[in-house]
Amino acid sequence: MPAEDIGGKKKIAEVLQEDLSEVRQRILADPIIEQIAESASQQKVPLYLVGGAIRDILLKRKVKDYDFVLKKAGMPFLDQLGNLLEASLFPMGKGRQEQVYRLVKDEKTIDFAVMKGDDIVRDLVQRDFTINAIAYAFAEGRFYADPKAVNDIKEGRIGLVSPQALQADPLRMLRAIRYRCTLPGFDLIEPLKEEIARRRELLPEVAPERIRAELDGIILSPLPAQGLWLMHGLGLLSCIFPELTPLEALPQGRHHLTDVLSHTIEVVREVDRLGREGNPFSFRPTEEDSLILGYAALFHDLGKPATQSIDEQGEVHFYGHPERSSCLAQGIMRRLKFTNRVREGVVLVVENHMRILTLAAGEPLDKALRRLIHTMGEEIRLLLLLGLAETGSKGNVERGEQGRFMGLCRRIWDLYEKEDLIAPEPLLKGRDLLALGHAPGPRMGEILNEVRERQIAGELRDTEEALRFVREQYPS
Repeated sequence: MPAEDIGGKKKIAEVLQEDLSEVRQRILADPIIEQIAESASQQKVPLYLVGGAIRDILLKRKVKDYDFVLKKAGMPFLDQLGNLLEASLFPMGKGRQEQVYRLVKDEKTIDFAVMKGDDIVRDLVQRDFTINAIAYAFAEGRFYADPKAVNDIKEGRIGLVSPQALQADPLRMLRAIRYRCTLPGFDLIEPLKEEIARRRELLPEVAPERIRAELDGIILSPLPAQGLWLMHGLGLLSCIFPELTPLEALPQGRHHLTDVLSHTIEVVREVDRLGREGNPFSFRPTEEDSLILGYAALFHDLGKPATQSIDEQGEVHFYGHPERSSCLAQGIMRRLKFTNRVREGVVLVVENHMRILTLAAGEPLDKALRRLIHTMGEEIRLLLLLGLAETGSKGNVERGEQGRFMGLCRRIWDLYEKEDLIAPEPLLKGRDLLALGHAPGPRMGEILNEVRERQIAGELRDTEEALRFVREQYPS
């Protein structure tokens, strides 16, 4: 497919409302691009800015990632650039055919890929989507683009550069959905959807780390639920998460209006809203918090198919499903090479996601809430948001029940904020028990653990109370 030179010779579609000379000025005004272009010029290194950065500048979006193309891997140039930008350089070769080198600067990624083919035209032909098939040649001061690139940006169309693009790199199926979720007003064209549905069996061949990275982008996007529904419609959701397949059409009983899969994706939508738009606790999740929360929402009911039962009155129950769900989530995240921090956080939240609802059915004392906070650690904040998302998504919960649940959540939050229940300073230490006449050994550890449990429950408030408790209950 020939690429079209559009360097300053004609206007971009009227919706962009500016010609390419103005676009060029904004490209060169970017501080990171300016430094890199100047360094390349000084060292006479042919350099091209390609893909998403140009697209985002055209759309007046903030640029987070930069992609450059080099004719060959110029390591001296890249090393000097790393020193200039005070950024570490490392290769990105595992699981990828192309040579790519990355710099990370102030939370922005700067990638340098070795050109595919003999020139930039042939390189663009091998790219993924037409909206990314644009290049700016710094030495020439001109643009190159796929013939459809500008109009597809104008119309918000995500389409393939060539029919072979998905076969060349099946990860592009997920990347297309990530673009759908992160580019407002963009959508996949029908031929691309058809090609994804036809090629979806190729996706498991991709390195799990790369799959997980695209999934993270979808979960963190402004439209995670839409992304998941699109994945489901194209057959990618069950391809990556076969554990989700039994959730479709599985009824949940009188408190739910939808099947388990619909409920699950609605909870993903709701936790994203609570984190992004605000919640009763004024808690703003970090990016890592949002990943844990999003995946916990996606995995929290995985165990329902295996634990479903129906009682004599015809009521549906899922006794023990949190534990089963956490085991399945553990397996998924090991398979996709999640980081330990995210995996452990998701498993903890999923395993305990029914705790607050169970407590709300009774009249729990503060000591039970203190123990829950201690068990959850900082993840108690995520557990509260997941609980709110769950009750808000059921659609058939009585107002009184919602009120009790919200009141309990506020009690938990108040305790979390007012007291250090996650890692409180111990009231007693080993030397205190030695002073009371206790001998070193396992029994001393048992006593200290009991004191700590009662401290967390609020039954022992200071050292004097703790010493009195030990003298009475564990005489030396």
